[in-house]
Amino acid sequence: MSDMIAERIVRAVLDKAPMGNFVQEITGFDAAYDIQEAVVAQLAPRFGGVGGYKIAWNAPAAFTPAVGHVFSAHIRQSGAHIPAEEMAQLVVEPEILAVMGEDVSEGGQTAQSMAPRIARYHAGFEIMDRRNTADPALSHPPGVVANNVFNCGLVSGDSLAELPETMETVLSLDGEVLFRGQDAAPQAPAEAVAFIANHLAARGRGLKAGDVILCGTHYPPFAVQAGATLEVSMGALGRAAFSFG
Repeated sequence: MSDMIAERIVRAVLDKAPMGNFVQEITGFDAAYDIQEAVVAQLAPRFGGVGGYKIAWNAPAAFTPAVGHVFSAHIRQSGAHIPAEEMAQLVVEPEILAVMGEDVSEGGQTAQSMAPRIARYHAGFEIMDRRNTADPALSHPPGVVANNVFNCGLVSGDSLAELPETMETVLSLDGEVLFRGQDAAPQAPAEAVAFIANHLAARGRGLKAGDVILCGTHYPPFAVQAGATLEVSMGALGRAAFSFG
């Protein structure tokens, strides 16, 4: 059954079709992650392998955080242009990115143990393709996890080796400010990285030096129409920008 669901998800991703409704078929997160890994095993060779990970739902008021994979071919640099035909429904989140400086395979990690293992931090965006998925499928967390939490890459901008103690996030769409907030990260980035490291260790895997980690959105995910230009600045950390269309 899991293999059949994974095949359906892979086909939907490649066809840019809406996510199926798996409310009755995927009833828990353990099964969802098994399916996610089967999906990633099929998609990773097409997209340059796994180049990083994302955390989702890690805001204080959210439920249990979730983890997804980022493919290397979808890691873009600031100033990138994403053609409209690559996405059925572009959804964006401004985030801090952490780049691993060394491998980590053991569990039991904390923010304190992970911070020295992070080489640098970047201002950036998560790129998702929700593929025009609607409820009830969109509101079914295990199904979303099985679909790799809709990740379709990231945009990486300016970086620092250490995060500033405080930062103001300013998000702009076509030159108009959508959001301005102080210390808007949902948690300390090293905490997000530790969560992902522990998740991977529990499944017999680990982080690798060079992996890029999306550490949680500063602003609720929002859809972007073709022709748009987005920019985020994060104080001393710097800025990132990309265009779509």
